[in-house]
Amino acid sequence: MDASRISMARLLSYLFEVTEQFGMETRTELILLQRTMVVVEGVARSLDANINIWKTARPVVEDYISRNLGPQAVLRDLWRTAQVLSRFGPRLPQMAQDALLAQARTPPPPRRSRLGERLGYLAGGVVLAFASVAVWEFWF
Repeated sequence: MDASRISMARLLSYLFEVTEQFGMETRTELILLQRTMVVVEGVARSLDANINIWKTARPVVEDYISRNLGPQAVLRDLWRTAQVLSRFGPRLPQMAQDALLAQARTPPPPRRSRLGERLGYLAGGVVLAFASVAVWEFWF
C-alpha cells in the first residue's frame, strides 16, 4: 500500500475508538501523541504529498528506543538504582522495622455492628408486606 494513502489521523482515531469501545481509559500521553502526529502529518504532507512518515521517523524512533529501552538504558537504570540503594541501603532494615512496629501499634478499625442495619431491613420488609396485603384486600 502506498504511504500517501495511510492517514496517521485516521489510524490514531481508530485506536481511540477501539479503546472507547472496550471501556478502556485513554491516557493523556496518547492524546498528546495523536495531536502531535496529526500536526506532523499535516506539515509533512503539505511539503511532500508522497512522504513516507514511517521511513522519515525511523531514525528518531530507533534513537529513542536505544537510549531509553536498549542495553545502555538498562545499565544506566541499574547504576542509578545501585546509587539509591547505597544511600538508603544501610537504613532500610531499621526503616522496615519502624514501619512494621508502627503498623502493629495502630489499633484495628472498630467493627460496626450490622444487627441494627439488618433489623431495619427486616422491619421495612414487614411493613412492605403488610402494606401489600392491605392494598390487595382493598382493591380486590
